[in-house]
Amino acid sequence: MRFVRLILKPGMAMMLCCLFSSLPAQNSLVVDSLLTSLSVAKDPNARIEVLLGLSAELEGSDQNKALNYAQQAYLLSKQSGYRKGEINSLIQKGNCYFRMSEYRRAMDCAENSMAMAEELKMDREIARSLNVIGGIYNELGEYDNSSEHFFKSLAIFEKIHDKKGVSQSLGFLGTVYDSQKEYDKALGYLNKSLSIAKGLGDRSLITKNLNNISIVYLHLKKYDISLMYITEALRINIQLNDKRKMGLNYINIGLTQVKQKKHVVAMGSFREALKLSKETNNRVQIAICYINMGGCYYQTGDKSASLEAYKAALSEARQNGYMKIIYEAASVLGKLYLEKRDTISAFKYKIIENQSKDSLGQLRTMRNLTELEFRYQTDKKELVGEIARQKKESMMLIAILGLVAGLIIAILFLSRNRIKSKHAALEKMSVEKELNFKNKELSINLMALMKKNEMLSDISNRLIQIEKEEITEASKAVISKISHELSIGADEKIWKEFSVRFQEVHSGFYEALLVKFPDLTQNELKLCAFLRLNMSTKDISELTGQTVMTIEKSRTRLRKKLGIANSELNLVTFLLQI
Repeated sequence: MRFVRLILKPGMAMMLCCLFSSLPAQNSLVVDSLLTSLSVAKDPNARIEVLLGLSAELEGSDQNKALNYAQQAYLLSKQSGYRKGEINSLIQKGNCYFRMSEYRRAMDCAENSMAMAEELKMDREIARSLNVIGGIYNELGEYDNSSEHFFKSLAIFEKIHDKKGVSQSLGFLGTVYDSQKEYDKALGYLNKSLSIAKGLGDRSLITKNLNNISIVYLHLKKYDISLMYITEALRINIQLNDKRKMGLNYINIGLTQVKQKKHVVAMGSFREALKLSKETNNRVQIAICYINMGGCYYQTGDKSASLEAYKAALSEARQNGYMKIIYEAASVLGKLYLEKRDTISAFKYKIIENQSKDSLGQLRTMRNLTELEFRYQTDKKELVGEIARQKKESMMLIAILGLVAGLIIAILFLSRNRIKSKHAALEKMSVEKELNFKNKELSINLMALMKKNEMLSDISNRLIQIEKEEITEASKAVISKISHELSIGADEKIWKEFSVRFQEVHSGFYEALLVKFPDLTQNELKLCAFLRLNMSTKDISELTGQTVMTIEKSRTRLRKKLGIANSELNLVTFLLQI
């Protein structure tokens, strides 16, 4: 952003020029070079950059042309889809509108450029947009908002390590504090900016800071120090052949010399400033030179020369629409003609003064309305932000309460599951204990049955032995019958008692087995039951009274029926899975 801020001094009209700039001053050679580049540039992006360069160079001397070039760059950027060019064009348009005191338009351009830059994460362009907004607020006297935006831009430039940007933002902050008459802070920021500019070797930025530091010392009435800084700025601008800034320097040197009562020397400074301003065709500077010369002549008593200087200032100002200068020049001319008792001429200039005063009043009204509008927009944004913050806090509170409730529910759910799991584990333990008990009981019963069967088998064998020793056939027949019935009765009783106990422990085993293998015989079912209890062949033999060989053969036949004859799968393992 770049603009020259005019500060009207009380009393006989004198004007001080303050630089608040981040772009180079207008240079006719640079403008000619850019116009040549524009005529040969074919690539849209290259044309956009040249147009922006032209706008920046003309910004201090011809606002309408500067705005026109910025608008051309903007339209071409939109047409070609060059987003960076579009953003920079909006920033430059904002600068131009600002210089023309069209603050609403300037703000719209800056806010739009910042929104686009934020979307594309273009930090440098965000910072530049912030500087435009900060400058607008500073001009409207909204110093808190102004400094806030400059501090934000400073933070961004520091983050991206843009030292020139850091220097510019520090310089802007210095001018804000100068506007608030906080001169110590102003000097602090301006000296920091100057130090960085010197480190970069950026002589244009150095001269801007020297000029603005000199103005702070002028406000402090430290004229020798002020003159030292402005003279150093002039020396560098002479080396740079920057005639526009040389003209500004001579104006401020002349004003300092007037404060020192060195009117003759001051007049020489104003004449040199006028000469340079005419060479650069800077109309506003020409008008400022005339009005300052008129004030200097008046203070030396040369009222005739003062009258002519103020007329020249008024003529220049009326041709270019510089209302502040028109008002000041007409006001002084009216007083001068009254002193000469030329009431007709005094009345004529009083009319011009009143007309310009009305125009300035309208401008002030528009400025005040703009300021009120900005305050309203700022308050509205703060209110919206506060509502959004409260909404966010409410959502966070709801989320936290939801999380707490969820945790409580989860804890209750886990506790319930833990209790259920514990209960299930206890039930399982109880069932397992009962099952183990029944298995033990079944094993004990099996042992008892085996003993019982062994005893019956022994009795049967003895009867058979007795039968052999008997002589009569009738006795033999009776003994044989008793032995046979004893053997069959023992088997049936043992199996019946075993089946009851087995079903209590392994309920559903037979049913599941018969569903898969319906052809199994009663004896095979018995064998499956014995094997399910993991009984050995010898145990089965003792229990059933069959030989070990018989049991082995029965096992082989059973494997065939179960379809695992050619498998390495263990028969007992197979039955345990049923």
